[in-house]
Order: sequence, then structure tokens, then C-alpha cells
Amino acid sequence: TASKCGPQAQRIAPQAPLGCALSPRAAPDGAVGAAVVAQIGTGEKGRGVDSEGRRLLKQPRGVRICKSGALLVADYGNNCVLKFKPGDVKGSVVAGEEGKVLPDIDPMKDIDKPNSGPLTLPEEEGMLLKQPSDICEDGDGAFLVLDTEECSVQRFAGERGARGETLVPQGGKSVSKSIGDPAAVKNPRGVALAPDGAIVVCDTWSHRVLRYPPPNGPDAMEKPSVLAGEPNSWGAAASKLAFPSSVAFASDGALLVADTNNHRIQRFDMAAAGAGAEGVTVAGSSEGRQGSALSELDMPTGICVDPQDGSILVTDRGNGRLLRFPCDSRAGTAAVVIAGPEVLQRPWGVCIAPGCGAIYVSDERRGVVLRLDPGDESPALLLPPRPATVTPAEVDRPTPPEAQPPALGVLDLD
Repeated sequence: TASKCGPQAQRIAPQAPLGCALSPRAAPDGAVGAAVVAQIGTGEKGRGVDSEGRRLLKQPRGVRICKSGALLVADYGNNCVLKFKPGDVKGSVVAGEEGKVLPDIDPMKDIDKPNSGPLTLPEEEGMLLKQPSDICEDGDGAFLVLDTEECSVQRFAGERGARGETLVPQGGKSVSKSIGDPAAVKNPRGVALAPDGAIVVCDTWSHRVLRYPPPNGPDAMEKPSVLAGEPNSWGAAASKLAFPSSVAFASDGALLVADTNNHRIQRFDMAAAGAGAEGVTVAGSSEGRQGSALSELDMPTGICVDPQDGSILVTDRGNGRLLRFPCDSRAGTAAVVIAGPEVLQRPWGVCIAPGCGAIYVSDERRGVVLRLDPGDESPALLLPPRPATVTPAEVDRPTPPEAQPPALGVLDLD
């Protein structure tokens, strides 16, 4: 019988309370601490399903477990969000349309028509996506989709075919969007809901984290506030970020930020959060140095907090591994390897199923999402994946230079 612990779940354990007083999960120092027990995606990039009814993925990024136990996957490369119910490896598209992209606004489209009227958004607005990177579920069972290329967050009620409601930018999208505007959101990568229902967005190319008021609250149309980072200014100082990719909330409510190009995880006290607030490094290098030791990171992208012991899970993308840092970790603290390069190539997102503790991690290069069992310290593959097919065009490549390029030798990821 399928349980509410995500696809291919085996068991449900009682949920432990939060906090550092609990004993951390046992695993030998530096050892691979989990086994792959299920896989979504075949390891061959594509779209649709294969002859065995298994879903093909192209570039999975954000992953989240719903209250129902279903898994949401943002397939950045296929411009859609997929939902996998427990025990399901086929899944269904719940936002966007697989393989189709939201068209650009074309100012020349109706130039030859008399009385063509004002420029409008594409007819597919609210139906198609353009490079979704992250998702999260709200308190009503709907889910929010962060669309990186469109610099937006949309709410989908879960009914297939229903248009999404744009929450970011507030008041809806505009035909005059420009990422050259200093106040504009630029190529965001991560979205999360704060405990009070506020929408928290990793405004990646602006090097900041924004808080939008709860969309159904009385302050819904108030301007967003900066929680972390100095807008449009990157650096390795404690008050700055460099291309942050995701956020999570610690058990005590503190904000955790994957400060990707600074190769670290920063912690910000919400009581003192704001533009220029100084963060504390809880994983990686406080000076922004990359490395491959257990105390170092290389372009971390995804983070989540284990509700059992408050430990922090980090997708160490450049090193091809998933790490666990203790809840009281600081700069230089050694991590435990949950999964390494023997199963991961370019991990991006990570989430934990409440109760059973199953871990889901996406690998955008291999085109798969893996389910890891933290109770098994063996690195053996119980469900061996097919070999990944990686062409030269699929390996990491930088985007065109930004208005303010990153530090020498450090490239953005998209």
C-alpha cells in the first residue's frame, strides 16, 4: 500500500520534534550515508514517457513534498512542473506544458493590422512557463511556481488547465518588463513560504533575498522588503551575497540562504534581517572560497532542514554530492556525505518527506530525481539507474555576462 512518504516510500516513522537537543542522525565521518531506493527519470534526458511508462526528465531543479505525500518537480528544461503521487514513476504535468515555452512578447506581431491596439501579454500567459526553477505548496494545497526567465511567481490551484495567478510581480506582469531596472527581480532561482505566509524569493542576479507580504493579507500590495544581501552588489562580505539560489527556515525561524557563488550557506536572524544585515556562515567558507573538503562547498544550490534534528542538507553542486551539516554548524564544520559522485553529477534541489525522513534530490545533468533512505549507510544502488547520456551541449556553460559580472573565475550557473 502506498504511503504518504513520496514515491516508492517504504515506511513511516514517528515525526521527531525540532531542535538541536536531539541526537544527530548516525553516520560515520565522511561516509556515504544513504542508499538510493527509488528513481524518477530514466537517466536519459527527454520528455514524455518511455516504453515502460517511466517519465523522462530534461533538467529537474526544485523538488518539494506535498502534505499528501506527492512529490513536485520543477523541470527547468521542459518548462513544466510535474507531480508524482506515492508509488508513481509516470507522474502528471500540473503547471505549464511539457516541452512548450511561453512565447516572448512580440512588438511586431500585429504591426500590419489596422487599429491593432496596445501591446499585450501572450495569450498563453498563465498557461505556459519559461524555465521554472522552484516550487512550494501553500496552506490551501495550491502550489507556487517560480519562473526564472519570466522573473515571476505564479499560484496554481492544482486543477489541470486552470490559469496560474501571478503573485510576483505584484499586480501581474507588465509588457514593459526590464531586468535593467535596479528594483526589478532578475533571474530568481528559489521560492519559499515564510511561517507567516509571506513569499520569500531568491532574487539571484540582484544578489538579494526578498520578502513579499502574504498575498491574501491586508498588506498584500506593499512593496517587498529585503531580508538579506545588498541589492545589485555582490561580494564575500558577511552583509553580501553572490547569486543566491535557495532559502530555507531553520527550526528557530532563522533564514538560511544558499549563497552559491560564495560557496557557503548563510544564516540570518529574522529579527535583524534587512538590506546589509550581516549573516553568519553555517557551512562552507566565510571568505567565499570554494573547495572539495568535507568542510568546503563548490557552488551549493539547494538546502533544506531536517525536522528530526535540525541538521542542514546541502546540494554541493560543483562537487557532485549531497551533504549534511549539524544544526549547530559554523564555517569550517565538517559535513557527512549523504550521497556522492557515485550517484550524483550535478545535484540541484533537495527536500525531506516529513515523518519517514526520505530524502529527494534532483540531478539536472543526469535528468533524474533520487529517493535516498537515510536509514541505510550502504552506498549500494537498490534500483540501479540507467547510464546518463551527457552530450557536450548539456555540460555546464555560463550565461551571457551580467551587468555586474561575478568575481574572477566564478561563473553563474543557468
